[in-house]
Amino acid sequence: MQTHRLPIALLALLAVLPSPIRFPSEPVPPEVTAEAWVVVDAETGAAFAEFNADEARPMASVTKLMTALVVRDHAELDTRVRVSVEAADVGEAEVGLVAGEVWSVRDLLGAVLVRSGNDAAYALAEHVGGDLPGFADLMNRKAEQLGLEDSHFVNPHGLDNDDHYTSARDLSVIGAAVLEDPVLAQLTRTRVIRFKPAPTGNDRIVGNTNHLLGSYPGVVGLKTGYTSKAGRVLVSATESEGRTFVAVVMGSENHLSLIHI
Repeated sequence: MQTHRLPIALLALLAVLPSPIRFPSEPVPPEVTAEAWVVVDAETGAAFAEFNADEARPMASVTKLMTALVVRDHAELDTRVRVSVEAADVGEAEVGLVAGEVWSVRDLLGAVLVRSGNDAAYALAEHVGGDLPGFADLMNRKAEQLGLEDSHFVNPHGLDNDDHYTSARDLSVIGAAVLEDPVLAQLTRTRVIRFKPAPTGNDRIVGNTNHLLGSYPGVVGLKTGYTSKAGRVLVSATESEGRTFVAVVMGSENHLSLIHI
């Protein structure tokens, strides 16, 4: 049977489609509904294809990629963190933290990157930055270190705020940085994770919000996001023929997720 080698950019863009595509004799590029997107080589940062890649937009929960990078810069994985009332009550997507519980930084990072837990992101931000504004300052310093040009952060979870934004290109840089950290890279590709039971005794077993994991060959992360203002956002990493590509879509009508995260 004759096979066709898809263009590199097309291979990476497959990560933004909701279901597998069967190609005719000649590949047909998929329709991308995103309002901004980019596909880059993770190692070099070279863009293969892009659209509105430098447009500043709300980013939703992919914010947590930057949250995780900042935490890794400032906290040891085995450090214990006590959950505050504010963290437990933040709302939206949660892993079910209870005020007064003590979790390790490692487990909270898992809750952030696998379950997309706003409560876990809040707890880590308080631990590392003292409070949310202090942590946001660290996020913005990290943005400067990474050379981001169209980003500004005010919270660790990505809930909508007019002063909290980034671009598809900046997200590709953040995604590549996450891939360079073996702990974070492993968490973003983890499909199911079990945490200690809740104080009530209930199990806490959560699945990754990125349903592309295990669905498309070569997909190894990274993070989904959604709010009504941001639309659907995805930072996806795909390995192919010894290379890794990061594909970012922002303001999409359809990336893969069927749930609010």
